[in-house]
Amino acid sequence: MALNVSKNDLVELEYSAKAEGQLFDTTSADAAKTAGIFNEKAAYGPVLVAVGKGQVIPGLDDALQGAEEGKAQSVKLPPEKAFGNRNPDLVRLVPLAAFREQKIDPYPGLVLEMDGRPAKVQSVDGGRVRVDFNSDLAGKTVQYDFTVKKVYRSAEDKAQALGRKLLSAEASFKDGSVSVKLALKRDMAADVVLKKFRFIEQAFSVLDGVTSVKFEEEYTA
Repeated sequence: MALNVSKNDLVELEYSAKAEGQLFDTTSADAAKTAGIFNEKAAYGPVLVAVGKGQVIPGLDDALQGAEEGKAQSVKLPPEKAFGNRNPDLVRLVPLAAFREQKIDPYPGLVLEMDGRPAKVQSVDGGRVRVDFNSDLAGKTVQYDFTVKKVYRSAEDKAQALGRKLLSAEASFKDGSVSVKLALKRDMAADVVLKKFRFIEQAFSVLDGVTSVKFEEEYTA
């Protein structure tokens, strides 16, 4: 029997998102290739989402609550429920010299990082550069076509799902403790550090009653 998603459930989610008829995000590699937005570095396939935890935009988070497992659904979201309205205060004039000091030759459409945030150059004129820190999706209505492929409700099921997805490892939950068994090649040791940190953060956020996370690790040549 299909489940209906409740707040605090952990779900496997497939989705495709469009703005003004253009696909801008998807969990499908084929859809990304068709739309010309495929990223070789991206990991495609269902994503794990803790419902009601703010891990996706507000409108999608709301739509997930009550969604039926296995059923394709669609929701249109106004800007305030998606990526927010455009904020004119986030459009700034920056001296051209500031770019030249960084050996950057700005031009309209250039996307770069400034002050730790992504920004887009709108214009270059008279020694000043107009830079927009708003998201390209700010002020736009977006549509999400999504399917909840699987619902995980118990702490044990959630722990196992997190282990598989984040670490490709076996994980279990008992008496408030999450245990993870890692069997890795020696050259994977550095790569797993960030994944372990993400797993720890997710475990404490998603699993009710968790008090500790333990790793059993074995590295081979």
